[in-house]
Amino acid sequence: MPGDIAALRALRSSLDAGGFLIVVAITVLVAMLVIAALRRSGGRSRQVVATGLAGVLTWISLAGIAELTLFGPLGLGADPRVELDPILGARGWGGIAWRPLLDNVTLFIPLGAALAALWCRRRWLPVLFVAALVSIGVETFQWAYPSGRIANSADVIANTVGAAVGILIARSVGVCPRN
Repeated sequence: MPGDIAALRALRSSLDAGGFLIVVAITVLVAMLVIAALRRSGGRSRQVVATGLAGVLTWISLAGIAELTLFGPLGLGADPRVELDPILGARGWGGIAWRPLLDNVTLFIPLGAALAALWCRRRWLPVLFVAALVSIGVETFQWAYPSGRIANSADVIANTVGAAVGILIARSVGVCPRN
């Protein structure tokens, strides 16, 4: 897994924020198409494989989120930093900090899609709520165990938007066929 995260970080740094967003969205789209194809093909064993794949993707998404957000460069023991105003939290040195904002959206697209594929019997709003709770948990951790990262309400908004995009991708390809 550490090698995979290193490869993800290398890809992220080699692309601009928009390019990374596109690569992640396409990867999620392909994964959701595979799950949808398995579910449409019928048979109990394929349904189980599709649900298992959605579960694995959920855990991978959560592990990636944890790796990329919980611990900053300063390690535990840095001064706590929090920004509750989302407008101020989204600002960089020269205006809106687009790269971190898009990175936060991108980070939660896989989680939203994976949860939507995993919980087919749930409507989209509870799935979005769970993803938002994960984001709030990340920001709470960043505040409670300071590591140089800023606990930021703008991140919660961006992460929730990313999860909504993931849910939209999953639902648009039909990962949960109508009965």
